[in-house]
Amino acid sequence: MEEKLNMIPVKSNIRIKKKDDDYVIFNLETSGFHRITSDVNEILEKLDEKMTIKELADYFAQKRDLELDKFQEELLSFFNELEIRKIIKFEKAS
Repeated sequence: MEEKLNMIPVKSNIRIKKKDDDYVIFNLETSGFHRITSDVNEILEKLDEKMTIKELADYFAQKRDLELDKFQEELLSFFNELEIRKIIKFEKAS
């Protein structure tokens, strides 16, 4: 798990549009649509800063007063699901 926490999640070829109170992801690679919440959109926007999963977990845990260890596990699971759907890919941190 520790190795994966040091990976950088990178958005694939996706477009995100606001739709009512949520957002919709259009994946140009798979032609798939995915409905997401504003919280998920906030996480995806943060990927542009090229932070590792561990850094992202630290950032959001502090911002939302969350238990870091538990949130790291949840965030890692979340990113694994996004990778399966080809919404993100992982890169090694330099």
